[in-house]
Amino acid sequence: MRLNPSLDLISNLPEQVIETILVHLPIRDAVRTSVLSHNWRYKWSTIPELVFHENSISPLEDGTIRIDKLVNFIDRVLLLRKGPLHKFDLSTLFLNHSFIDAWILFLSRNGVKELTLTFQYMKPYRVPYSFFSCQAISCLNLSSCILKLPSVFKGFSHLKSLNLESVILSDEELETLISNCIALERLRLIELEGCTRIKIRGLNLQHFYFSGEFDHICFIDAPQLSFVSINLHTSIFEDVEQGESCNLIKVLGPLTGLEKLAIEYFCLQFLAVGNLPVRLPVTYDHLKSISLEIDFEDLNETLVMLCLLQSSPNLHELEIMSDHSVVTEFVEDFWEAQGHLDCSMNHLRVVRASGILGLAPELQFIKFLLVSSPVLEILSVTPKPDEYIKETEMLTELLRFQRASTIAKIVYNPNL
Repeated sequence: MRLNPSLDLISNLPEQVIETILVHLPIRDAVRTSVLSHNWRYKWSTIPELVFHENSISPLEDGTIRIDKLVNFIDRVLLLRKGPLHKFDLSTLFLNHSFIDAWILFLSRNGVKELTLTFQYMKPYRVPYSFFSCQAISCLNLSSCILKLPSVFKGFSHLKSLNLESVILSDEELETLISNCIALERLRLIELEGCTRIKIRGLNLQHFYFSGEFDHICFIDAPQLSFVSINLHTSIFEDVEQGESCNLIKVLGPLTGLEKLAIEYFCLQFLAVGNLPVRLPVTYDHLKSISLEIDFEDLNETLVMLCLLQSSPNLHELEIMSDHSVVTEFVEDFWEAQGHLDCSMNHLRVVRASGILGLAPELQFIKFLLVSSPVLEILSVTPKPDEYIKETEMLTELLRFQRASTIAKIVYNPNL
């Protein structure tokens, strides 16, 4: 079939197809299509997604960015565009805050649904009051910002996903923000400043990720929370009074709907503070996957891990990252006596153990898993990188262990 070379195939595409093509172009290239023909002059103006980075304009010969040129470009795009605006993404190092305030005001009047503001290596951006009028917003990502909630703020009623990174706000403001966003389903908090006691309220919250520092954290009215990942960067946190319940019960006790749990850095140590029980008062019947970073020298961390395993009867997948210090005989003796524990892993199929040195507590734990997991399929062992390890001795020991599962395979991943 021969095509007419004068036929403009692209211009004759359906409007939805043209819009999809323009959305996937960098905003600079999308705007440049206005010079193609009279028909194309304003086609770019209806695209519902706007993404502005430093590379949205051509740099000077020495590679630097002219700030006035970037500001004029964004002003022009916002002035000429028409139709609904679904997404606005701004990532910059240099822009003056006064220009950004004007753009936020524009967004608050045009029903933006997804908003991303990223300011790296510069003075944090204090969001203006007009920001809190973006009531159509469903996805919000803020980085290096200052949040000061107005007294009349009643939340973002349509917000489903909230990501705060290097954001400055108080404990009370964080709690108010989260609890007033009644549709919130996904929450990510990374390196917050000004928050030391984290309170999470959310009837519809399903996914929670935290990385940073706190003195305490608790979950209130979060019945649908199924994914929790906490990466605690500090070992300095509040002690509890003698005889008081441990943080493990206080923090994770209410979350009986958990399906996946990840605990890293100092979080297991934090959960161990307080009076540790032999068994938790709750059962995590839906919990299928656990990932833990543990110091096997710390008996309390080991007890927290065992509490979690004993309370997770339907666990399918377990990942253990070993964090080392000087191992004591006390912990070795504990693992020698662990056979008296009532902890059968009847549904455990996959185990991944990393950072292993082949020390006695680590091997005793692996032995414990092998004899307690009748349907285990794979146990993967990865040694700690850049450490001298007696691989032959460790492999010999691993192969000697009795296995409750007839199909269990031990996979060793040597450091290459």
